[in-house]
Amino acid sequence: MKSFQDLMGWKKGMTEVVVTKRLAFGKKGIPEICGREEKYLVHILRKRYREISDVQIRESEKRN
Repeated sequence: MKSFQDLMGWKKGMTEVVVTKRLAFGKKGIPEICGREEKYLVHILRKRYREISDVQIRESEKRN
């Protein structure tokens, strides 16, 4: 979550992580996620982080 917070700010970063988790696992609690599901969640979050980061880089390049 820290990396999302650094990238997007505290509130937007937390929201992005929670929304991504809910899309993947519904209302299943984080403590209930284990093993393979945990690896899948980390994969999804990394992919989403890269997407957001790429968009921000492209936007900053357009400004310059």
